[in-house]
Amino acid sequence: MTMLGPGEGRRLTALGSTYTTKADGVTTGGAYWLVEEEFFGETTPLHRHTAAEEAFYVLSGRAAVWQDGVESETGPGAFLLIPRGRPHALRRIGDEPVRFLTLVSPAGMERFFQAVVDVGEDALLADPDRLLELAAEHGTDILGDHPAGGSGGASSPRHGSTPQP
Repeated sequence: MTMLGPGEGRRLTALGSTYTTKADGVTTGGAYWLVEEEFFGETTPLHRHTAAEEAFYVLSGRAAVWQDGVESETGPGAFLLIPRGRPHALRRIGDEPVRFLTLVSPAGMERFFQAVVDVGEDALLADPDRLLELAAEHGTDILGDHPAGGSGGASSPRHGSTPQP
């Protein structure tokens, strides 16, 4: 059994979010990655996960989710399920960070964010092609800027003015 108290878990900050891992591929036999995510960035680029579903439960803050040509606003208590392969993007609404309980199945996306930290976020942001390649190696295709505008984009592939698949 794994039991973690509030705020406990392995933490890392990359690409516009801080992630506190509650369960990863090692502890779940590869089934899923469960993480408390604090999204402080502005937007994510338009992206898709080629081999994983991504689910978000909004704990606090407000976000807009773009999918299938429609942007919908969400807030505390909302649940979002993004099927694998479906292009989507996020945008933070207001000044408050958005806190999610995020589940990715199967596990593996956590290795992307660790790789960003290991390689160095600044170095990757200075070399967008390498960042796009690294994301693709971990099952995320960065498709372009956030459809509604914003500072996320190919040079900043995920949350915030920085990428996050």
